[in-house]
Amino acid sequence: MRRIAASLILVFLLPAPGQALVSTNVPLDHWSYQAVDKLANYGLIDSAMLTVKPISRVEMARHIERATQSLSQMKDPPQVLSSIVDRLTEEFKGDLILIGALDGAYSESFVKPVEDPYVKFLHADRDAGLENVRGDTFESGSNYRAGFASRIKLWERAAFYLHPEFRTASDDGDNDVRLIEGYGKVQGGPLEVQVGKDSLWWGPGYRGSMLMSNNARPLTMVKVTNPQPIQLPWLLRSLGPFRAQWFLSELEEDRVIPEAMLSGIRVSFKPLAVWEVGFSRVFMFGGRGMPSVDLFDYAELALAMSNQEKDNQIAGFDTSVLFPLADIPYCGALPLRSVKLYIDAAGEDEAGGIPSNWGMLGGVQFNDLLKTGRTDLRVEYADNHVSGKPNVFYNHSLYQSGYTYRGRVMGHYMGTDSRDVFAQLSHYLTDDIVIHLSFDRLTHNLSVPDHPRVDIYQCDLTTFSWPNWQIAAGYRYEDGKGEGYEDNHIFQVRLIRDF
Repeated sequence: MRRIAASLILVFLLPAPGQALVSTNVPLDHWSYQAVDKLANYGLIDSAMLTVKPISRVEMARHIERATQSLSQMKDPPQVLSSIVDRLTEEFKGDLILIGALDGAYSESFVKPVEDPYVKFLHADRDAGLENVRGDTFESGSNYRAGFASRIKLWERAAFYLHPEFRTASDDGDNDVRLIEGYGKVQGGPLEVQVGKDSLWWGPGYRGSMLMSNNARPLTMVKVTNPQPIQLPWLLRSLGPFRAQWFLSELEEDRVIPEAMLSGIRVSFKPLAVWEVGFSRVFMFGGRGMPSVDLFDYAELALAMSNQEKDNQIAGFDTSVLFPLADIPYCGALPLRSVKLYIDAAGEDEAGGIPSNWGMLGGVQFNDLLKTGRTDLRVEYADNHVSGKPNVFYNHSLYQSGYTYRGRVMGHYMGTDSRDVFAQLSHYLTDDIVIHLSFDRLTHNLSVPDHPRVDIYQCDLTTFSWPNWQIAAGYRYEDGKGEGYEDNHIFQVRLIRDF
């Protein structure tokens, strides 16, 4: 893995045509993703491709530039949308200057030692393993987190990112400092290579993703991608903007087959401004005690031509379609702006190149209820129960630790043989205060008569009312039913200082 990383870095350091606008990534838990998604569903960003995350700060700036242009052409847009765009513009001001969307001076090289410092407090009645928080777990009682980010940029060719965090709990005398994310990247022409620790999210899902999510800890990996969508030549031009990503990682030592390798490939297209399609493949191979894999073996893995007993493969597709109701006959009078439908499906244990034992996720977004720009509703359903084959999804006969990293599923947090139903209502109480009300029913062991389940009721409130401060607070009640589940009350608050 080290030899591959070194070779890729040398290749990308060579001169390449075109302007290389390298930048660090926007962390997956950053508020700007929900903001840009809201603007895109309102119809202000027709170029957004958000099914491959994280995206770079430069790409986020391009979305903001497009939203600003679209907003300026609207007649009497809702004030809340203008407020969101203004907040994004302030957050990514330097990157907007870099791409020429704003006037101002911007240094090609800089060091920002402290960015977005934060403190977080969480109190739980019982131990809590929350979903999609980069593998973090919380003990019963009070838990404390404090961290910040650091960014470095060297000319227009290299960028570095560090995110350390201090962790402690009231019932645990041990203090822990952990590097949550840390990587470097270089860019040449339309491609960039990144080496280090970071999370991935593949697919249109909000609550989870079938293949890659931030439910587990960030992977230490080599990743190659085109951070800005490109137009393919010739007949492929009809596919629209194109993004691709490849990664290679080594998993932890403490598993049935230590230090197994994990690699993945994803491509996504946007044939229409309202339609995006993606195809993904992830495969686990090698590891201590397993046969070595050379370049030809790796090619067979990537093409699903390998021996399925010696590797673990998952592949799938996803698609999302936005329906602007004003453009559909007889729908303009409905009390909402648009509807977005999406599907994310993946199959286990490929045979002859055809995935089998499918799991799926589907969702619908009702955007801008009542047409005030303030209210959205999302419903999402996920299920990976395979009739007659209990616990087949995310598991493997040889790689018995399953599709996990450090004990957490790397795909959808529901795990194997499970079903998840999620609904969330989001509403801007004011231009600077947003509330999220959600319900989640998670059911396990669908292959047995008695299904343990947990119902999760959650309320989250985020405010940007104070300059340079973001304050978020939430309450979560877990109503457990069945073996292994008990009720839990969780309260958390987070303060982030922007400077």
